[in-house]
Amino acid sequence: MNRIPTLDGWRGFAILLVLFDHVQAALISGYAHPWMQTGQHGVTVFFVLSGFLITSKLLEGPIDLKRFYIRRFFRLMPAAWAYLAAVGLLSLLGGKSWLSFQEIASCLLFYRNFMSSGQLTIFAGHFWSLSMEEQFYIVWPSLLLLAGFRKTRNLAIAGTVAVALFRFFNWQHYDCIWLSFQTQVRADALLVGCLLAMAFSNTAIRTAAARWTKFCVLPALAVLFYCVAVFHWLPPLIECIAIAALIAASTLHPKSLLARPLSLRPLAWLGTVSYSIYVWQQFFFATRGHSVTIFMMCIMPLFAIGSYYLIERPFTRFGHRLTSGLPRNVKATNAAVAFAQS
Repeated sequence: MNRIPTLDGWRGFAILLVLFDHVQAALISGYAHPWMQTGQHGVTVFFVLSGFLITSKLLEGPIDLKRFYIRRFFRLMPAAWAYLAAVGLLSLLGGKSWLSFQEIASCLLFYRNFMSSGQLTIFAGHFWSLSMEEQFYIVWPSLLLLAGFRKTRNLAIAGTVAVALFRFFNWQHYDCIWLSFQTQVRADALLVGCLLAMAFSNTAIRTAAARWTKFCVLPALAVLFYCVAVFHWLPPLIECIAIAALIAASTLHPKSLLARPLSLRPLAWLGTVSYSIYVWQQFFFATRGHSVTIFMMCIMPLFAIGSYYLIERPFTRFGHRLTSGLPRNVKATNAAVAFAQS
């Protein structure tokens, strides 16, 4: 599987924002300064990237839903299920109430981000974003296949605006933990990434973007830093657009000052294993106290790296081998051709 180091670097940057947030919460049960609450911004980077990468892959066409869902399943579910099984088993053996059956069900069926605060524990708190990603994977490819490129693009634009407006007019209600995780106030990040991929599928737009995005880097960085400083639970639409602009600039100009740090091997490698890190880190930062947290920080990488090399990568390869022999769906719509004809 070909990988783009710059995009892996963005994943690495995103997981660092999440870890920086969670380490603080574990050490001091809060944040030294409000602007140091970076977790939600890291997840927003993940969302924009997911929308961009999945849509780019789908636009290579033809869209084969069976192949797509099998590969997604073996890419994401084994590590997530292993984590839930491990925490659930430790909970039973230790007589703890770390995970309830209802919470495990919400993680497995992808509605964890709609659970009320009274039904939640910290050990599976991060599954809210995984649930929202899975909701996206279920809806978006089918929509692109059935509605075609032009209608889906228009729906994505309308959906982005609708989510942003709904969040703006209901900001005070959703600007808190748990409620800020719901799809209707966060889906615009995914849709912005989708729209970026759709724009890039047009050669003329991509060429124009290559000329102009280098001038957007400093303004986009300024917007991103401002949003990190001001918004803590609900990132606004302007942050998603700034992230998309930075992703576009770094992708189109891989030798630029923005892209070169993102392409560094340590950061790109961190991005490669970021999913396993994200899945497993929550258990190790659920405890409170300096000595315990420092000990957990030392052993967490062992579990995350082990998950990547022993679970995530082997099952991802198995999913690709499993679908390599499947016949292509001749009825599948090639969205890239549909764009060229639109």
